[in-house]
Amino acid sequence: MDKINEYLGGRILNAANLENEDLYRLQTLGGVICDATFKKDNKLFCRRCLMEIEKLPIDFQYCRHCINLGKIQVNDKLIITPTDVSYPVQSQYLRWNGQLTSNQQKGVRELINAFQKKQNHLVWAVTGAGKTEMIFPLIEQTLKEGRRVAMCSPRVDVCIELFPRIQKVFPRTSIGLFHGKSEEKYHLTQIAIMTVHQLIRFEHAFDVLIIDEVDSYPLAGNEMLHRAINKAKKTSGMIVYLSATPPKKLIQDVQKEKITLSKLYQRFHGHPLPEPRCHLLFKKIDFWGINPQLRYKLNKMINNKQRFMLFFPQIPIMKSFAKQLEKLYPTLTFVDVSSKDKQRLEKVQLFREQKVQAILTTTILERGVTFKKITVIVLEAQAKEFTKTTLIQIAGRAGRGKDSYDDEVHFYYQYYTDQIRLACAEIKYLNRQAKK
Repeated sequence: MDKINEYLGGRILNAANLENEDLYRLQTLGGVICDATFKKDNKLFCRRCLMEIEKLPIDFQYCRHCINLGKIQVNDKLIITPTDVSYPVQSQYLRWNGQLTSNQQKGVRELINAFQKKQNHLVWAVTGAGKTEMIFPLIEQTLKEGRRVAMCSPRVDVCIELFPRIQKVFPRTSIGLFHGKSEEKYHLTQIAIMTVHQLIRFEHAFDVLIIDEVDSYPLAGNEMLHRAINKAKKTSGMIVYLSATPPKKLIQDVQKEKITLSKLYQRFHGHPLPEPRCHLLFKKIDFWGINPQLRYKLNKMINNKQRFMLFFPQIPIMKSFAKQLEKLYPTLTFVDVSSKDKQRLEKVQLFREQKVQAILTTTILERGVTFKKITVIVLEAQAKEFTKTTLIQIAGRAGRGKDSYDDEVHFYYQYYTDQIRLACAEIKYLNRQAKK
């Protein structure tokens, strides 16, 4: 087994896929062989994803829930690889010259306190509050104690953006980026940045699990992924949840004192969240090709060379609008992205590098991406896809830079909805709280 690092670290592997020599080597290192299933209340469950295996009218029963990670049949054996690994000791782990605000420093103290007490913790902070910078000291403390960290998000885009930031501030620590589209093969690292789905492959592997965007799809309401998070944490470890719009379940856990809480109402630069400007459209957005009300705003932005994001509720609406943009504004450079776009990551990078003036997107970019000096526009804001949480997150894409804190946000709609009202009201509430 020349590449043993590809197996170590609490990995759950199907024994049938390994050579006998490899199995023996992993067992000598502390790996444990177990059944692929277990019974509870007369029901059969998968040991890897912890979901119930429903009987199928076939000879070889298998788990359908985690089949994307490789088929596990009920009679298979799994090996759970050892997690006790020694990491190189460093004189200095964190190399960051930034300065935390007083609010961030308070949050850091609360995080470290929760870490010492092995207590799960929620960081409830407005978009752009600097949640990532807040967790630097926690990661540093974890590394100093020779422990292991996983930073996870439901979104690939978030993981990809996070990876170079963590590499930069922990330059001498082994760091891996793992997701379904990753070309990088899994290998043991002290810091692992991965999508939440990858946690299904681990058991009692991480001392600190940091879950970003805990309220976003596909994690929100997904029982298998939430089970995977708890399974991947070591018994003596902690989970840190990061969110600008935490789900009710987490808030209830805080109220029941099951987890502790840090709250940040203010962005790192001290300026308020941009408050959306609402516009009622009397005709559809494709009226006369592009609605004249929208044409007026587009003309202004294009002439001023203002970079902008256009959010759409559905892919066909976005594609149709993109054709009209090409027709009416032949000199405008833009890209359009969605969850089905195989070039999504490359297109987002083009916008980030300012090689195009605009980006058209669905809710796939509602969170986890940072652009500066942009105008954010939501079209068809009344659509069911734009929930209160989604609209708040989209508005949070604006005003993220110290020199562009007053970026504009616009909601265009054909009728005013409760979701629009609630989103605008919550943003105003957060800004009032930040002033106290």
